[in-house]
Amino acid sequence: MVSDLIGNRLFSAAVTPMRADEGVDHGALAAMLDGDIARGIEGVYVCGSSGEGVLLSEDERVQVAETAVTAASGRVPVISHVGAMTTGEAIRIASAAKQSGVAAISMIPPLYYGYSTVDVVRHFRTVIDAVELPFLLYNIPQFTGRDISEGGFEELLELPQVIGVKHTSRNLYGAERIITRHAHLSLVNGFDEFYLPALSIGARGAIGTTVSLQIDLFRSLRRRFEAGDSHGARAVQVRINDTVESMVAVGVFGAAKYLNGKLSVPLGECRAPLPHLTAEDRTRLDAVFERLKEHIATTAEEDAHAR
Repeated sequence: MVSDLIGNRLFSAAVTPMRADEGVDHGALAAMLDGDIARGIEGVYVCGSSGEGVLLSEDERVQVAETAVTAASGRVPVISHVGAMTTGEAIRIASAAKQSGVAAISMIPPLYYGYSTVDVVRHFRTVIDAVELPFLLYNIPQFTGRDISEGGFEELLELPQVIGVKHTSRNLYGAERIITRHAHLSLVNGFDEFYLPALSIGARGAIGTTVSLQIDLFRSLRRRFEAGDSHGARAVQVRINDTVESMVAVGVFGAAKYLNGKLSVPLGECRAPLPHLTAEDRTRLDAVFERLKEHIATTAEEDAHAR
């Protein structure tokens, strides 16, 4: 049975606000998430790639999850990414996340060393067995060097705790094979620019860097797709991609912080060694923000006329 936790929810892959000294700004995080939820975000995913999770200390990741759960206040589910270099650290972070009240945990495969598939499955299985929470595998091969959709994880994917795969990969064939072979799983789209193609192969929901910025567009695309309006859904995907392309051009994680900050409170820069935005970058992103507002207005007008 497909998990109701995921459903067709649109999760924000939340950024982690930083102070000038690179410490986590929990006040800004709470304010940002409160605003995101008020605008229609349906779930929050913290300490992932957008949240600079692997650049945060163990204690910081625990505290970010606690802040997110408190800010969400039961309005939407919070999923915490707990992937770490060692199995023991992942268990500690996951256990603390459970205590904070997260709805589920998620993990990337372990990094750096040339682990075998057997090693990776054992790593995942040990954490799953140690922490009784719904579990979402995080497939992001461009960062980890391993594509879960290429096989070898079948036994893991059949575990009752495993509710799905966050698929941040252009390998939609591999994604389709996962959910065809494991129909009880939720395939959660991770690349915002692939939301419509992912829906077409059976994806349920999304966890994305730009979802909080473009929640109106994502929700409209979902409505159009469900109504069988493929042409209209594609038009919205093109608008989503316009913003994604412009953000990637200046560095997507820094751009996400800057643009989300325009919707709430300043969220600071990324933690080094991720780059800081230049003055020119900010000027370009100001123009992106204005175009985004136009896309939202155009989409809303089309939707109003369609009703």
